[in-house]
Amino acid sequence: MRDIRRRTSLSQRALAAKAGVPQPTIAEIEAGRREPSITLLSRLAEAAGYELKLELELLLPRSAVATANRVRDRLIGAEGEGWSPALREDAALRAVIDFKNALSSSTVADFTRLVDAPPNLTGDTRWDAFIAAVVEDESATHAVAPPRWTNEKTRFTRPFWYLSENRALHAWELATAPGAFVRHGVLAAKEELESV
Repeated sequence: MRDIRRRTSLSQRALAAKAGVPQPTIAEIEAGRREPSITLLSRLAEAAGYELKLELELLLPRSAVATANRVRDRLIGAEGEGWSPALREDAALRAVIDFKNALSSSTVADFTRLVDAPPNLTGDTRWDAFIAAVVEDESATHAVAPPRWTNEKTRFTRPFWYLSENRALHAWELATAPGAFVRHGVLAAKEELESV
């Protein structure tokens, strides 16, 4: 949205007026704090002089997009009604580790297909940063550049998020976390990232 707005030299306020929406709505979309509906996105695109066209693609089950959806569902409880917050986070962690394992065992071509499309935000910046860190770390392993979406501001968390709630493990997590994880603000020991 920001790119479209800048290409047309429109301020947030001007685009909001043309589209008939409040300016804070545009600010939230551009900051990644709000996912616009297709109707709203179409309205904003048209106000900027563009037409919204949708293309449907098959969702690969082990892709970044599918993983983010799975993490979001597990955190909010769509797949675990009645689960405690700790069980929901454990289920989300298993989804990310399954994703990491799928990337680790993929060919470069398959890897690119799994990570190319930017995943939706999960609703929790820590998990968005975690998914981006996995992709960036595995990109280095596959000797390919990480996709651009891994550098979006919404894919970093500060203050650092220690994967373990046990403070006694934090020094170990900090000392052994892969560089991509530290960069994204996710402190997880290398061993914690292996199959659970």
